[in-house]
Amino acid sequence: MYLEAEVYGLLNWSFAIVMVIQLLFLIALKYEYKFCIQAFRWFIGYIVFFGFAGYKLLEAINTFEHNNSMGSENASLSMGTSGVLWFISSVCLLIGISRLASHKVSREK
Repeated sequence: MYLEAEVYGLLNWSFAIVMVIQLLFLIALKYEYKFCIQAFRWFIGYIVFFGFAGYKLLEAINTFEHNNSMGSENASLSMGTSGVLWFISSVCLLIGISRLASHKVSREK
């Protein structure tokens, strides 16, 4: 996909900044509220898989220079991979929320 030249750097940097903010926020919450370590692991899994999904999506829209003759095939593969990684990250997020909620319920009893 062709975009203006400034957009590619903006997309790359903004995605990286948002991922770092998510990670720092999660670590700060972990140490401030001392929540369940199992939930924390699932949240870290979410961030890792979502980071790779975003990378593959950015790769698919050509924010990184790849000079080869199979550009559209590589973009299709990157988008498919991004979708699968995004699904896995969503599952990790939902399991982490579930573990966090069940840990709070069992602690209140």
